[in-house]
Amino acid sequence: MKKLFFALMLGLAALACTPEYDDTAIKDRMDQIEQDADEINAALAALMERIAAAEKAIEAVNAAAAAEDYVVSVLPSEDGKGVIVTFRSADPVFIPLDLDAEEIDEVVIASVEVAENKETATFTYTDGTTVVLPLYQEKEFALVLDATHLIVNAGETVKVAYTVTGANETTTVDVLATTSSYVAKVTETHVEITIPDPFVAGEVLVWADNAAGKASIKKLSFEENAIQIEAVAEVPAEGGEVVIAGVSNVDVTAEVVEGAEWLKAVPAAKAEFSFKFTADANEGEARTAKVAVKTVAGVVLQEVSVAQASGIIPFAGLVWNAAVPFGGGQDRNMTMDGEYVYVAQAAGGNGAIKAFSIADPAQVKDVKVTTHAPAGLDNGTHAVTCVRMLPNTDAAVNDGKPVLVASNLTTGDGTERLIVYVWTNGIDADPTYFEIDSGTRRLGDKFTVKGTYQSGELHFFDFNDGNIVIRVKVENGVVGSWPKNGLYYAAGRYNMPIAGAYNIGECTIHPDATFDADGNPSSALLTTNAGSGYFNQKEGNTYELSAWGTDLKLTQTFGYNFFTYKEKNYIAYVKVEGDRSSATLNIIEDINGAADFKGTLEAQTGLFTAPVNGTGNAGHGLGDCAVHQAADGTTYVAVMAQNIGVSLYKLN
Repeated sequence: MKKLFFALMLGLAALACTPEYDDTAIKDRMDQIEQDADEINAALAALMERIAAAEKAIEAVNAAAAAEDYVVSVLPSEDGKGVIVTFRSADPVFIPLDLDAEEIDEVVIASVEVAENKETATFTYTDGTTVVLPLYQEKEFALVLDATHLIVNAGETVKVAYTVTGANETTTVDVLATTSSYVAKVTETHVEITIPDPFVAGEVLVWADNAAGKASIKKLSFEENAIQIEAVAEVPAEGGEVVIAGVSNVDVTAEVVEGAEWLKAVPAAKAEFSFKFTADANEGEARTAKVAVKTVAGVVLQEVSVAQASGIIPFAGLVWNAAVPFGGGQDRNMTMDGEYVYVAQAAGGNGAIKAFSIADPAQVKDVKVTTHAPAGLDNGTHAVTCVRMLPNTDAAVNDGKPVLVASNLTTGDGTERLIVYVWTNGIDADPTYFEIDSGTRRLGDKFTVKGTYQSGELHFFDFNDGNIVIRVKVENGVVGSWPKNGLYYAAGRYNMPIAGAYNIGECTIHPDATFDADGNPSSALLTTNAGSGYFNQKEGNTYELSAWGTDLKLTQTFGYNFFTYKEKNYIAYVKVEGDRSSATLNIIEDINGAADFKGTLEAQTGLFTAPVNGTGNAGHGLGDCAVHQAADGTTYVAVMAQNIGVSLYKLN
């Protein structure tokens, strides 16, 4: 701008040298230009000054935020074009608010707003970001007690919390009982008073002093509890109204302090009181709640227990009982699907599997079994001994229904092989069979299923060597792996040290258990008719006993099934009694999942028990259990015990 001004001046000077030229107008114009230039320079200087102020303001606000400083005040500037912000720990700063951010092309503070509650100041930048700082408010020096009049019982010790606002480092709090029979002391958070017995009226003084000329004194007074509450009747299981009535020497309120989920208060407050509550219907065990009758200041005068009767209906109802047409306790294992309950005949010679109709147990049909020699023919082994269901996810296999699978029993003398039968095309068609070289292991008494028909495993307990569980793979209906000379071999094994060879063991692994890269679970339960043990993985496929040994709760328990019903997880299994004359279906809540299967079995939360049909005394004392859930949520539980019979239950 100055260059333009000087160029113009030179031009005018040249004109002024021209003879007889009137330069008055030119001089006037030059004076005006000079005046305009001065004004422009002044405005530019003012703008630069406000830009510098804006930059300084941003630095000050950001520094205050980083130092967690307070804003003391926000006042308008004298020119009305900004505000002056005073900080508690920094110098005041002027913030111009009339700058055009687009014109100056810098980010600046566009606005400063103080919250209605006077607790914060918000600085909004032209790029949309904000900085919020607290407003400093000097608090009045005052002692504040949670209560000043207390309803008490003779001999009790009560505590009254206190705070001191506006306190400094030299502030102290002290207490004085004006009645000698009261004992009072002060802690960092509360005043503690012991009431005399027998009760006498009295007062306690509490004061705070900041040693700088300010003090605050409060008085505590006491009145003996004189409340009388009428007895409360038990609430029926179907729920209803609960009334807690009585008289008190002070206004009172009532609040549910236990059982609040099912007992709901309708509060009131008066000396002659009658508090109404509504109780939800109870679908579980008998339960109690506690209601605290309080002063309006919150002091508990008395607690009242409210009891409600149990509303439990049987968890499962009996559908039918059936006797199994096998002699001599030849019924060891069972399974079920949506149509039938299947029981295998564990006996020498040709094997049989009976299918009992769920709709009518009198309707019994034979599953088509093709006995494969020499299985079931030599050395007194059983052609079929254990039956299970493989979950199926393919609609093209068995019409999308679960697939029945069964095994024979080998004696483990090396002359026989384990045979696994799979009914891929239904129980009226011939099964597919697979030979597994079992060597000198007795396998097939019982086995359990992990996974599905498409990808799973069968777990066999080696009866002759009581600590071995053999894992056999299942892949798209093919049982075993690594075919060699028409035989199939086991995928692996678990070593679980139970001393001795117990009758017909069963290995149970929680369905949510973790498995290592070789397919070994983190833990497992082994149960037999003479002992039981919970095992944790030690290394690889080697396990160590962690609990029980021979716990009678788990001995002779079989057929563990895990299922979900009405959004809760459950475990169903059968327990055969020690003399083998009776058995029960047990259903418990799976409260811990795979994280603590042992703890769940110990707790037996929500235990439901029901008898298995009939009586008996089979030599081995075995049992089994199966669960089937239909698409509509209908849940059946079938349970059996050797030489006793089969019972079918339906969950309510």
